[in-house]
Amino acid sequence: MKIAIWTQSPPKVKAIQQAIDNIVYFKGKKIEVIPLKVSSDISDMPISLEENMLGAKNRAKNCKKEIEADLYVWMEWWTSIIDDKAYLFGVVYILDKNGNNHYGISNMMEVPEYFRQKIYDEGLELGPVLTEATKEENASKKWWAFAHWSDDMLTRTDQFVLAFTSAIVPFYNKYYKL
Repeated sequence: MKIAIWTQSPPKVKAIQQAIDNIVYFKGKKIEVIPLKVSSDISDMPISLEENMLGAKNRAKNCKKEIEADLYVWMEWWTSIIDDKAYLFGVVYILDKNGNNHYGISNMMEVPEYFRQKIYDEGLELGPVLTEATKEENASKKWWAFAHWSDDMLTRTDQFVLAFTSAIVPFYNKYYKL
């Protein structure tokens, strides 16, 4: 089975591989993960669920143009305002070779006010703001916001594993076929 994913980022590839290794539907199957770099055709820092879901669809479709695979996977983070607070989420979108698709969404974490202001009031991207606040070069690539804001109790990998699992279940679970 071939699974094409939109990223070549080692931590994201590792997260998807970890999710695949834990999925009962894939036990005993030979899985080839194919990392690709494709465009989302949206902004670099999506700030709504709708924009992120559109970007997810676009990347999966763009992956499908690049390579023939059984599954096409997109994963991303975004922030969204609910009431007066901002929240960080992870989303995974999976498209199969037959055009069936499902989303999985991680848990959400409240964005600290400092970061909310930088992202929404000043229009900055989370990665550079995280680097500025932590004084660590490429902080978003090393530890990610979930880990920083939770003292490593929640990691980005954990979030991608949960979201991937939520997205893959409808492809295989009997209750989605009723």
